[in-house]
Amino acid sequence: MKRLSKEDLSIHHYIRYNVLDEYIETDSNVPLIYKSDVSDDNSKVYEATSTRIPSPTDFGRGWVYLDAYGDVTEQQNAATVYDSLNNTISGSEYMIDYVDGRVITSGTVVPTSVTYKYFYVALVSDWEDIEAAGVPVVVVDIHAFEKEGFQLGGGQRVPRKGYLHIFASNRAERNDLSELLYDGINQKSCPNQNWTKGTILDWDGTFNTEYVYETINNSSNLWFENVRARTITPPLAGGIPRTDLTMLSDLNRYRARLDFDMFYWKNA
Repeated sequence: MKRLSKEDLSIHHYIRYNVLDEYIETDSNVPLIYKSDVSDDNSKVYEATSTRIPSPTDFGRGWVYLDAYGDVTEQQNAATVYDSLNNTISGSEYMIDYVDGRVITSGTVVPTSVTYKYFYVALVSDWEDIEAAGVPVVVVDIHAFEKEGFQLGGGQRVPRKGYLHIFASNRAERNDLSELLYDGINQKSCPNQNWTKGTILDWDGTFNTEYVYETINNSSNLWFENVRARTITPPLAGGIPRTDLTMLSDLNRYRARLDFDMFYWKNA
C-alpha cells in the first residue's frame, strides 16, 4: 500500500470516529429477514430492514464496528441481536457484516431483530460516490506535494494539500458539519497508521481479526494547519469536474468546503 493511501485511511478513520462521532445514531429493534439467496448449509444470513432515511447501509455509511476511537478490537456495545423471545443472543453465535447490515450465523441460533449504532454522515473519497451516498456526505480529498528538504534535527517535512467537501440536507446541518469538522482538525493531529494487516473491516464487511494498530516507523503524526472554511452557494462551477455537474445539481444547495494543509515529519 502506498504511503498516500495509508495517510488517506488514517484521516478517514480519525474523522469517522473522532470528529463525526456526534453523528452516530441508533436504530432500535430492526427486523432481520433471512436471505436464502446468499445463505448455505454452513452460513445463514439475515439482513436488517431499516426504514431510516438515509439508509444506514447507503454507500459511505454502515454500522459502527468499534466502541470508541482508539479501540483495536470489535465492538461489544454497538450492536445487540435478539431472538424471537427478545432474548439477547451471545456475540459468539454470529458475525456482523457492518457494511451491508447483516447478521451471519452457523445455524445454531435464529436472530429476529437487532439494535445497532450507525454512521449518519457518509464519508467517501471520490466525487463519483457522492450520488450513491446521498446527503449528508463528506468527501475527503487529499493531494500529494513535493517533499521539502531535510531540516537541522527535524528530518524531512512531507506536506499535503487537503479538502473536505460537505454536502448537507439543510442550512443548519451544513453549518453544524462545517463547524464540527473545523474544530475537529484545526491545529490537531492523528496517528499515521501503517495498516500492515489491512483495514479494520475485511473485504466482506466483517471485522478484520488480524488488524493491528501500528504507526509508520520514523514518521510523526499527521498534522493539520491553515484550516479555512467557507460556504459554497450555487450555481457551482468550480471545484467539481464539469462532467459531474449534472449529477450533482440537486446536491449543491447546501454545500461548504474546508481547505487545509497537512504535513508530517519523516525520519524525525
